[in-house]
Amino acid sequence: MDLANFHVDKVTGTPADTLLAFGLAQLIERIVPESAGDVDLRIADVGDSYRISLQGVIRPEWVSQASFFPLFQGLDTAKKQSALPEAHRKDYVRQQQRNQAYFEARARGLTEAELAEQGLAPPPPDWAVWAVINQMSAIDAYNGLAELWYSHRDCFPALLTIILQLFGTRPNDYGTAQAAWTELAKAQGLTAKAVAAQLQVVNPGMGKGGNKSKADGLSIGGLSGFWLAEYLKFAGLFQCALPRTVKGKKDRKTYILRPRVLSWRTHGRVLPQFQQSLLSNSAIKMDILAVLQYCRVFLEQWKAGQAGGRFAFARGHPGDHIAGVEVIYYKHLGSAHATMNLSSLALPLWLPEVRDVEDATMFLDLLGEHSAIVRGLEEEKGDQYALLQEYRDFLSGRDLHPFYRFTRGYASHVMRTFVRGKMPRQFTLANLEVLIMAHNRNLAPILQNEGFQHIAEAIRRSTVIPQYQKAQGRDTLYEIRYGLGDKLLRHAQYADDFVQELSRFIHDYNHENAQKSETRKQQYRSNITVDDIAAVVSLIDEYGAPTVANLLVAFGYARDPKMGMKDIPEPDLEEEAAESF
Repeated sequence: MDLANFHVDKVTGTPADTLLAFGLAQLIERIVPESAGDVDLRIADVGDSYRISLQGVIRPEWVSQASFFPLFQGLDTAKKQSALPEAHRKDYVRQQQRNQAYFEARARGLTEAELAEQGLAPPPPDWAVWAVINQMSAIDAYNGLAELWYSHRDCFPALLTIILQLFGTRPNDYGTAQAAWTELAKAQGLTAKAVAAQLQVVNPGMGKGGNKSKADGLSIGGLSGFWLAEYLKFAGLFQCALPRTVKGKKDRKTYILRPRVLSWRTHGRVLPQFQQSLLSNSAIKMDILAVLQYCRVFLEQWKAGQAGGRFAFARGHPGDHIAGVEVIYYKHLGSAHATMNLSSLALPLWLPEVRDVEDATMFLDLLGEHSAIVRGLEEEKGDQYALLQEYRDFLSGRDLHPFYRFTRGYASHVMRTFVRGKMPRQFTLANLEVLIMAHNRNLAPILQNEGFQHIAEAIRRSTVIPQYQKAQGRDTLYEIRYGLGDKLLRHAQYADDFVQELSRFIHDYNHENAQKSETRKQQYRSNITVDDIAAVVSLIDEYGAPTVANLLVAFGYARDPKMGMKDIPEPDLEEEAAESF
């Protein structure tokens, strides 16, 4: 048995394996005494398994002298009561009432300081897990596992030995472990079964159905597994999962962090704030925000850690620590929830490693801007639903084409929103440049080209700027060119067609400048010059019309703070917080 490296085989290929790995990591962390100092516990994805490793080894005396500890507590609900002693269980109903009182008081405008004075606090970090266990009718099985674990308090070192032997060998030999536990249970007079139900809350791919291994009949029932593995999966649910309700529905989603090479110390810093920041939302928006918020929280913690402390030595790229977020979608069927979809969202491949505080600040600003834009879209509306799908496709890859499609559609959305007299969030020029450069530094000559910048500004002064002025009740002076971005992109497949369409726009733009200068003696826009046109044509020859056209539209419909277009504050998230669980 290897006492420095433990492996959790990927038996199911689903988030159940990830939960088991995090549950085992928590167990190992609890076994190591505080006097041992920092043992640098890590979870790594090694392909066919997750490896939980220590810088040193688990000493035999740590196991033989271990005092009993639980990895989670039982729950008392209105209908179900745990048989555990009071110190080992939580009152679900009382906590639910406290949560309700807190959100009601906050809705009345009380500050956090005033809430604290009244003894009101936000839901504890474990609340979301308690809620999903209760709402998915898993209380009996959950409490049963907690009670069975508690029954080993007089033979706890022997129980730990079985677990460490199971995961200290490869492949994991469940048969031997189950036989060893059966002998231990017999010696201790325990009458429990060696297997427990594999519930969908921690085994999303194992619902009820025809599950007989031998095709000699058909009976509908659930699957079962070794109870110690099921116990550790529930423990892992508290360590890496974020259960949330889909806003406006009774459907549920559970987000599970999938490690790449994750330090337990780093995880302990990032997870609590991530749990607080991910609030209830519509299905696609919540997927997107789960990824963006994890990156934001990681970079915030990394940036704060550069002032000192061990976090300062962690690699400044969230994707080096977490490979992605696994998503379980549970559909509410009236009396129960059923797994409808399993998916995975990678952390942004285009986000480079952050090397200093300035880098962290720059990318935090970019991620915050994207989060605000995504929050402003309404998934229930067909055109905005399509936009969110495009953005989700872009988010986890290294392909700009979905982002170009998003910016094209979002440009039209911005114009329509201005027409309705509302102020939409926009991409800013600086953050767009950061994003494009992070994706592909070879595009830098386009963005730095003066001709490109002048024509992008001309598009901006013909679309979003006058529309913004109109929405503010101001004189626009110049014509608002609706549909300009779509018109340019429709002709972008062929270079000649695009140059002709762009030339028509430039001709009309310069002509309108001259006309306003003559009739109103005013001209707030600079003319597009022959040199500008020549520079952009040269870019088209080198990079292709589609790339130049998409970048022109993206930057042409962006917000330029220098031109008086004010930023829009992020929306109030109190309602989302109250509905999250």
